[in-house]
Amino acid sequence: MPQTNTSKGLLRNSVNFPAFSGLPYEHDVDSTYYNEGPYRSAPRQHWCFLGEIVGSYGLCRVLLRVKDKDGQVVTIGLYTDDRGQALAPQIKEGHTVAVLYGEQHSFLDMTVGIRVEEASVIRIIPCSLDQLLKASDEVAARNSQPKCCGSCGKEENTSDNTHLRLCTRCKQASYCGEVCQKKAWVDGHKVDCKALVGAQWFAARNWGTFRGYLDF
Repeated sequence: MPQTNTSKGLLRNSVNFPAFSGLPYEHDVDSTYYNEGPYRSAPRQHWCFLGEIVGSYGLCRVLLRVKDKDGQVVTIGLYTDDRGQALAPQIKEGHTVAVLYGEQHSFLDMTVGIRVEEASVIRIIPCSLDQLLKASDEVAARNSQPKCCGSCGKEENTSDNTHLRLCTRCKQASYCGEVCQKKAWVDGHKVDCKALVGAQWFAARNWGTFRGYLDF
């Protein structure tokens, strides 16, 4: 993936994408994330926890050990109806877990982690957390830079009929032809593409304004 030193992607945002220590506590009303009303509190913006899988265990239900953006390792407990069994085939060390509206939860063993009760708020993205963050930077950079070939670097120029073709999967990487596209795939886009698809899902949504819950 090309280096992008000037653009910081959406996923670097520590408010909408906090590390575990920045998540609100369960049962508390954190003014960063909630508006407190006379009868109940309501979210004021969206947030999502991101962590890289470092292990998994559990017989009765799936429990994940994940490392967040600050390097802290915490547990994600899957308390969904199927106890996480539908997600189990996707679990792989080195892949990234995203949990919408995650909160700090105190488990019965006195540890603190994240309890997931709805399958629609958790997703596994098949790339490392570092790859996903870099892909987010790349998405931000592409929105502010001229479109150029992801292999040879040639810029798109409609005046001389230089039209680039988008990768059909991630819709982010561009190429001047089939030769460059195949070369880029071998050189690393095969891996980057998965991360770009993941980053694009987040970039396509407005995280600063709450108009109803998001789900995966």
